[in-house]
Amino acid sequence: MDRPLSLDLTTRFHAVRRDLVSFSRSYPLTAGFIAVLLFSLFSMVVIDRPVALWFKANMGGNIQGFFKIVTEVGLAEYWLVPSALLWVFFRLRAMMALMLPAREILLYRARLCAYFFLTMALSGIFVNLVKLIVGRWRPRFLFHDELYGFSMFTLAANSYPSGHSQAIWAAMTALMVICPRYNLAWAFLAVLVAVSRFATTVHFVSDVAMGSFIGIAGAILMRRWFEARGYLQHPYPAQAGLCLTCPARRAAE
Repeated sequence: MDRPLSLDLTTRFHAVRRDLVSFSRSYPLTAGFIAVLLFSLFSMVVIDRPVALWFKANMGGNIQGFFKIVTEVGLAEYWLVPSALLWVFFRLRAMMALMLPAREILLYRARLCAYFFLTMALSGIFVNLVKLIVGRWRPRFLFHDELYGFSMFTLAANSYPSGHSQAIWAAMTALMVICPRYNLAWAFLAVLVAVSRFATTVHFVSDVAMGSFIGIAGAILMRRWFEARGYLQHPYPAQAGLCLTCPARRAAE
């Protein structure tokens, strides 16, 4: 006796769902990229334009002023310069350290700064390359010239992805690795800055989504590279503080 069509469809649906879950667990970054890309395409067609026009028409006063202040936190140089200076500081201190344990701890802290800096810098370079290739017009061109779309390899068309969103999520995800005790605070700040990018009508929603993903993915990939070489392993795990993460300590927990 033939199986009912509804039963076949249900069986196939569950099989596809199992395959998707398995793929997501095996390749989380690839699955995340596909999901964000699909959301971006959907948002470009359905969400971006009406959201931008709504914020342009309704956002003002103290709320707009607040978001304009918050959005400045996403400037990459506010995070790149201090991390580079701290790397130099710890390296110099390590050169002057007389005791081996102190030198090893200072070098470890320098490696944390290098991890933070490279996460920010490399994901930022990638975002700027994508911006140039994609060439999406920013919301202001929609408001003033009714331009909505793309112009590849046009310097003025640099909306997708959002650089501020990439920078803040790269910085905050790196801090989640370095100092996980304050993960909720790091995530809250990242979300706030990312939201400020479309709340101030500087970017579209899809720009923010992809920029945020690239920042997170950059921090995860850089962490894998550093951990594979033992660079994030504290030289004395028993002495590691709450803000100096090491794989051995996390495993013990």
